[in-house]
Amino acid sequence: MFAGLPGRPATWARPTPPAQVPSERKLEGQMDGQLQGPQDGQVVTGRYRGALGERAWRLYIPAGYNRARPPMLLVLLHGCTQNADDLARGSQMDRVADERGFLVLYPEQSVQANPRTCWNWFDAAHQSRDAGETGLLAALIAEVMSQYPVDTKRVHLAGISAGAAMAGLVAVAYPERFASLTSASGVAWRSATTVGAALAVMQRGAGEKLATAQDVVGAMGATRRALPVLVVHGTRDAVVSPANADETTQQWIGVHQLLRASAGLPALKSAADESETVNGYAVRTSRWREPSGTVLIEQVRIEGLGHAWSGGSTAGTFSDAQGPDASRMIAAFCALHRLP
Repeated sequence: MFAGLPGRPATWARPTPPAQVPSERKLEGQMDGQLQGPQDGQVVTGRYRGALGERAWRLYIPAGYNRARPPMLLVLLHGCTQNADDLARGSQMDRVADERGFLVLYPEQSVQANPRTCWNWFDAAHQSRDAGETGLLAALIAEVMSQYPVDTKRVHLAGISAGAAMAGLVAVAYPERFASLTSASGVAWRSATTVGAALAVMQRGAGEKLATAQDVVGAMGATRRALPVLVVHGTRDAVVSPANADETTQQWIGVHQLLRASAGLPALKSAADESETVNGYAVRTSRWREPSGTVLIEQVRIEGLGHAWSGGSTAGTFSDAQGPDASRMIAAFCALHRLP
């Protein structure tokens, strides 16, 4: 997470203040040979500029994209020392997007904002709605959606490491905009507000300082909603302790149970853990379902995996090609969920 580590509804109106300059866009055509998988899609790059700053972005458009039938959008945030192309190569998410027919947006952190290209998830100035990088990312996503129509009820957030931490902040700041959240090798919401605290959290979790479900719901304000959440983490992650996966999971279970109780709905129910072995990795999956059977929270623990994107490609950094395929896990989880 730090140095050396990795038709538009009202809800998608651009955040205030609204002053915007149109993005620069560049069509790069087919994916280059370094990115394995189908070659029929296109990569479009651009730069968002607005009142909260500017950032580059990379958008993968699968073959067969039809503006008249808008597909799902997955927003995927990279970790420290990475960029958009690196995460695309390492995660192989574009290949899955071709298979399933969805768009993938990779916002990119700038070295001016953080010399190690970390999203500044540990800074309080970037942790609230319409503020800092949280607001900037929401505006960037909205602008790209205005140029490339997608199903606004199926916009999903995911990230790895610092990107996962940032995705969590954006999800809580704008819960009415996103259908689900995935945290890969990340930390719980607002686990730190200083660099020192962030380093401590990465080593051992937030512990007693973990934000409560009431804190999360309070930050959501009038747009409060319990997002479906997928948590993926390796047990040998020496950069971000696996304790953070448990804290993220418990934090979101608390949010769901709190909001369900306030609405007079029955609590989520946990099922027995499921275990399997994939390419020598033991995988344990825990799920919490609503009474209808829909999985709203899922935690996947991969025994022996380090700080890496599981099942990706070594063409990118922080990726373990032998692990179970996290990109397909995420796509499958997203397919289960949409905004009401």
